[in-house]
Amino acid sequence: MDPELLRQQKAFQKHAATTVAVQNKPSAASNSHTTYSSEAAKAKKKKSAGLSQNLSKLPDFDNFTSNSNALSNATNFSTMAKIVDYMKKRHLSQQQWPLTLQEILDELQIYDLQKRSLAFLQEALPNNPRLIMEGDKFAFRPPYKIKGKTSLVAVARKHHQDGKGGILVSDLAECVANYDAMLQQVSGDVIVVPTMVNKKKDRVVFFNDNEYTFPELEDSFKTLWRQVSVDHLDEKKIEEYLQKKGLDAMKDLTPKVRMQAPQKRKAAKRRHNQKVQNEHMDGVLEDYE
Repeated sequence: MDPELLRQQKAFQKHAATTVAVQNKPSAASNSHTTYSSEAAKAKKKKSAGLSQNLSKLPDFDNFTSNSNALSNATNFSTMAKIVDYMKKRHLSQQQWPLTLQEILDELQIYDLQKRSLAFLQEALPNNPRLIMEGDKFAFRPPYKIKGKTSLVAVARKHHQDGKGGILVSDLAECVANYDAMLQQVSGDVIVVPTMVNKKKDRVVFFNDNEYTFPELEDSFKTLWRQVSVDHLDEKKIEEYLQKKGLDAMKDLTPKVRMQAPQKRKAAKRRHNQKVQNEHMDGVLEDYE
């Protein structure tokens, strides 16, 4: 090889080994063609995180559907209760002619009823026990057919004869408006007794049957009755006292519960035509008990 070329190659390698190459960073002008921006990327990331957080706060579709159905049912039953209460007020105010469902809604000023709720009322109102349906019209059904004092005494007498007891004043209040004045007018034919129904104070109207009226007792007998005190005696001591005086005490009339006897074990059935072992020893073996 040419010695001159070898010398030039060594000189070039020596120069390259002693020279430090510095690479300059590209300037903003040289990167003007790129579309990347750190600020835009941060804003986009923040927007995406906020969107995912808002989506996580949205209610479940199934729960939303069930809640909407429950709200719709509550609205339907509330509307039906308003209709029954309104028909009751009409009945007590002597406006007892029947109305169609649309007429009832118009008098109640209910105009924004949905078609689904209207269909519910058309199906549920005929089956409501507090309403009477006459054709396509509805009227209030009172607990009793009582319109005045004569019908009140008649219903009370019928209950007494059939053994049904009395009439609650709360039920009477749904038949007539002036029930207190009516009870005062028939005070000789009925007896009003206070009571409690479902933990609420109420009154019961019974028919006053004069055939079972006891005569007035003498004051001396009332005095003797009130002087006798048996608070310090129990039932057993009272029974012993009556037996000493030759009187039979009233026995316990409650039905007695019969105790079932334990079932007997069934004896095992013996098998017939069973093959006997040791036939050749018949007459030799003996049983010792």
